[in-house]
Parts: sequence; structure tokens; C-alpha cells
Amino acid sequence: MLSKNIMNSAFGYVQFTAENGFAERFINTCTAENIPLWDMHKLGDRMTAKTTVNGYKNIRSPARKSSMRVRMTKKVGLPFFINRHIKRTGLIAGFAVLVVTLIVLSGHVWIIDITGNENISDTEVLEAFESAGLTIGSRISTLDITEIENQAVIALKKASWAAINFKGCVAEINIRELKETPEIEKHSGYSNIIARKDGQVEILEVYRGSAAIMLGQTVTKGDLLISGVTESKTQLSLFADADGYAVAKTNISVETQTLNKITELVPKTKKVWSFYFLGKEIFPPRKEDGICYTHKSRLQINGKTLPFGINYRLYTVFEEKEKTISQAEAKLMAINNYALESYNRTLHAQIINSDVELVQDKEKVTVKGNYFCYENIGESVSFEVEETEEDLTE
Repeated sequence: MLSKNIMNSAFGYVQFTAENGFAERFINTCTAENIPLWDMHKLGDRMTAKTTVNGYKNIRSPARKSSMRVRMTKKVGLPFFINRHIKRTGLIAGFAVLVVTLIVLSGHVWIIDITGNENISDTEVLEAFESAGLTIGSRISTLDITEIENQAVIALKKASWAAINFKGCVAEINIRELKETPEIEKHSGYSNIIARKDGQVEILEVYRGSAAIMLGQTVTKGDLLISGVTESKTQLSLFADADGYAVAKTNISVETQTLNKITELVPKTKKVWSFYFLGKEIFPPRKEDGICYTHKSRLQINGKTLPFGINYRLYTVFEEKEKTISQAEAKLMAINNYALESYNRTLHAQIINSDVELVQDKEKVTVKGNYFCYENIGESVSFEVEETEEDLTE
């Protein structure tokens, strides 16, 4: 559609009205005499339409045969523009170059639209098709559509089918995703529950397996709490995934230190601009040191993003700078650091009692704390069972 509009504007067209006759006969006669008509609208005995310059020159015969009175209302296009500005040769030459440029660019991809994807993001789809050869700025006539579709489907993995359709300069990508099959739960083998830290067991709940300790017993890290091996009434060993929990009294020690001299990172930024045209960067800047943030601004028309715009890169470099802080700042920073560390260490524990001490000197601030808690100390550890020849014969 875009290419057709560009061609009509380049070679010119005429908008006219026709009235006081038989509109249907007029249209049929124009079709029979190869006079193109488009954008036709009819209101009562009057109609409006557009045709080419040559079409309007030959329109008298259909008008006479259908008793229609034809009158030109508008002339659009390069030929009429040249006639009006014949003395302004520079302007005409520039406009001609613009028209030729638009005609040439109309054979390239300007916009890529994606439909049909729900679980696959637009970014993943674009990356897959760009790797396969479809990018903004690609010449449409040189693209191997079938090969691009096949490579993109292989790269996406979650897609079962993909198709590319072109509407002028717009490439529409249609995706069909694979249907997800439910995962089958796999047997995890056999396991014991052991102590991940020292403590005195206060609560022991066994859901599967057999208890290996007594309530009130003190255990150390690595001791067996719940065994995945049980014996049946016939004294046969049965193996399972041990399941349950063991709540024990534990001690959690936390210590943080904050120096009065700290190192700050001071940022220095540099912004570099460039132009974006049909998928390519015009005058790309040289790469700078530091962290790079790229901002892309694109021209939009009717909600569609066109492949024209401006980019800028923001490069940030951090320099270390030593700073001496006051004792009050050091104390506050030390308390904040300790609060964060103690929160992370006691997140899954129920605190019974705590003891916190703050020590400050000229060089640093130290915060120490002991927490007496209830917490689940059990963790699952898998084990393997080897079958002997006797087991197989039995």
C-alpha cells in the first residue's frame, strides 16, 4: 500500500467529481476502457474518485456514454508540482531526489510486527529472526523467507511454526507456540534428614522414615535425625525419602565492623549522540570506557515505530575516593549493617533471647550479637542402595 501511494504521488493523479448521470455505467465503462479508479465514494447522484493523469485525459468517452458531468477538483503529484515550480530548479531537483529515495527505500523493511506469541517475548522473537537474516533495513527482494522462518523456529525452541508476511514495508511475523506438556514428577531416590548445625532438639516430627534421636538430645552438625531406612515386622529393610522436621535450640552469632575511613565511588558521565536510519547507526561513536546505557528514540506515526531516530549512549566511569566520616556516622552505619546482617541470619528462626554489644574506637565500630533461637535444623541428604545377588534372588 505504501509503495502504491508513493508511485501515484510520483507520476501524479487527479481527483474529480461526476454527477447527473448513471454512476454504475460510468464505472463499468471506465473499467472496460482500462481507466483506473480508486477511492470512490457515492452520495446520491454524485460520486467522487481518483484516477491517473492519462486516465483523466481519456475519461470524456465514459462520461459521455453514461451522461455524467465530470469536473476536476484536485491535482496531486510530481508532474503538477513541476509545472507550478518550473523556475525553481533546485527545489524540483531536491524533491525529485526525495521521491527517488522513497521509492528505493520502499523496497526495504521499515517495521516488524509480531503476533501469536504469548509465552515467548517480542525481544526473543526479534533476536531469533535478526540472527536468521530479517532485520529492519533488509532489502525484501533479497530475503530467503523459507530459510529465515526455519532458522528462527529452530532458535526459538518454544515455537512450532512461524511465517513472515509483507504488507508494503511492514514485515508481519506470525508465531505458533508449542503446547506445554505437564512435567511428570520423578522419583527422587532415597534420603535421610541430618542436622545442618549444632543444637538441642525440642520438637521432632516424622512424616516418613524413622526417628534416629530422642527429644531433648543435643546433636552436632551432620548427625542423623530422621532415617530413610525402616524395618518391617518381618525384619526387612524398607527405603524411602525421609520427611519431617526437627526444631532445636540454637545459637546464632553475628558480628559486623565499620571503619571510620570509607571508600566512595564517584561517578563521571559522558553522553554521545548518533543517528539511526533503517536499522543502521549513522556515524556510530567510538566505544568509551565504563558502564554504557543506550537510549533509543524513534519516530512514530499512528502508533507505529519507524526505523528513523536518534540514539545516545551514556558512559559512566566510577572513581574511588577515600573519605573520613564522623563517629556518629560510623556508628549509624555500623548499626544499619548489623541490622541487615542479623535479619538475614535469623530470617528463618524464632528468637528466644538476644544479647547485642557495640564497641567504638578511633578506627572502627564493632557490633556483636548472640541470638538464642528455635529453628528447623534438618536438611535432606540423599543416599543410594546397592542390590546384592541375594536380594535379586529373593
